[in-house]
Amino acid sequence: MPSNRRKTTSEPPGQGPTHPPRFDETTAAARAESRRRSGESCNAGSRGRPEYKRRRYRTPRLEAYNAVMPVELFENMKTVVGFSQADADALRDLAGPISPFLGPITDQFYENLRRDPRTSAILESGEQQLESLRGTLLTWLEELFCGRYDEAFFERCCNIGRTHVRVNLPPPYMFTAMNLIRLALVERINQLDIPDPHRKIAALHKILDLELAIMNETYREDLIEHMKEIERAQYRQQLSESEHLATVGQLAASLAHEIKNPLAGISGAIQVLGAGLDADHPHKEIITEVLHQIDRLDMAVKDLLIYARPKPPERKRIDLSNTLNRTLILLQEEPVFRNVHVVCEGLEESHVVEADEAQIQQVFTNLMLNAAHACKQGGHVRCTIEHANSSIRVTTEDDGAGMEQSVLARVFEPFYTTKARGTGLGLPICKRIVEAHDGRIDIRSTPGEGTFVTFDIPEQK
Repeated sequence: MPSNRRKTTSEPPGQGPTHPPRFDETTAAARAESRRRSGESCNAGSRGRPEYKRRRYRTPRLEAYNAVMPVELFENMKTVVGFSQADADALRDLAGPISPFLGPITDQFYENLRRDPRTSAILESGEQQLESLRGTLLTWLEELFCGRYDEAFFERCCNIGRTHVRVNLPPPYMFTAMNLIRLALVERINQLDIPDPHRKIAALHKILDLELAIMNETYREDLIEHMKEIERAQYRQQLSESEHLATVGQLAASLAHEIKNPLAGISGAIQVLGAGLDADHPHKEIITEVLHQIDRLDMAVKDLLIYARPKPPERKRIDLSNTLNRTLILLQEEPVFRNVHVVCEGLEESHVVEADEAQIQQVFTNLMLNAAHACKQGGHVRCTIEHANSSIRVTTEDDGAGMEQSVLARVFEPFYTTKARGTGLGLPICKRIVEAHDGRIDIRSTPGEGTFVTFDIPEQK
């Protein structure tokens, strides 16, 4: 909310400071034009915020609403509820008679909040803060009947709303709390021996409605600031990931040059040595294991290159059923698949998409291998491919150990893995490939029950 605006004075000439100013009926448009011509800034924020400029949501009504600065909004709301100088005078006349009841109303208000377990937790931060809140509420009640409903009054109302935000009072409780205050004040006014109580109660309803509108605006302000902070955090994360990816790319290029070629030479030399050994030679098993470890290193380097230097998909019309079927045939040779039962559904139907077949096959391979590795001996892996609205949905599930939520939250982070021999790049690569194909991937897991992975890709008719 603005806090550095020029204070306007609407007191008629010769009228003392103890008299309320006449109600200012200057239109919001005239006020805004006057500020524009005088160069007055409307962008200074409160609570240490650099500005009040709102995010422009792309709907005509919201754009018109966002274009109105808060004080102009306050003046507009006065017009909407019909709040006039007569209402201001009626409230000022109530100041003396209602004053003795404001303290008891404040005490009763906080007593009601204490009875509700959901709101009492807000008040458990200490007696000192509670006394501060009591004093703030009492001051606010007194100012309801001040007779001056100008820019300073508006800013004080904003501060009350910010207090609600600071103590984490949910908006629904703010509205119900205001209703408690309203009912208590109306009850006391009806007990007073004053002229025209109905006129004064009507004025009270109007000012309380204005108060609600202002306080609700402070919640909106806080929500927008929270959204901005989320956007800033996401931007910082994306920037960090981009910098990290650039570093990984340089590392990958170095690894490809420094590791991959020597590995090929080592592999060739080991194969030559192994070829010269008899089948029952005691070193034959060692040779086989060395070659297996070389293959693992080679795959790790390939994964790193794929993740660090992703290629845009070379799309063409493919049938995912055929791609998945070919992937399953290749995976049958993997040792881990010899110990699990694999069931696939939907392969008999055609599921056509525009995609890079090699990249999609890599997604199938990674997901199926993950599912098989998660299972114990004799476990079950199930893969389903089906039509889902305008997409093709592929689901893999296993009955393995599952994952805790702390692990599940990080499965798409590069290099994060719980496997003894994993690189932590399988699922991040899958996510990148699926998103490059305008799809989305989702993973759910329950400890002790298994993991459920789904990805969708737009279907081509």
